[in-house]
Amino acid sequence: MRYVYPAAVEQDEDGQFIVSFRDVPEALTSGETLDEALAEAVDCLVVALEGYVDDRSPQSIPRPSQIRSGEHATRCRP
Repeated sequence: MRYVYPAAVEQDEDGQFIVSFRDVPEALTSGETLDEALAEAVDCLVVALEGYVDDRSPQSIPRPSQIRSGEHATRCRP
C-alpha cells in the first residue's frame, strides 16, 4: 500500500529546512536545501510509519489528510 502525506516545510533562522507531518507527529527531519529536506522526509516518514507496524498496530497507522496549499506531497511505502 502506498501512502501520500502532507508535509510542511519551514526554514529556520540558520537556513535549515525543517519538515514536519501533521498526521505523523513523530516524523520530523531537516536538510540544508529544500531538495535534501524533502528526500530526508521520505525516509523519516517510512521509519515513523514502520514504528506503527512494529508495535503490531498497523490499523492505527494515521490516515493521510488532504494536502493543503503550500504543503508538499510525500509518498512512501512502509
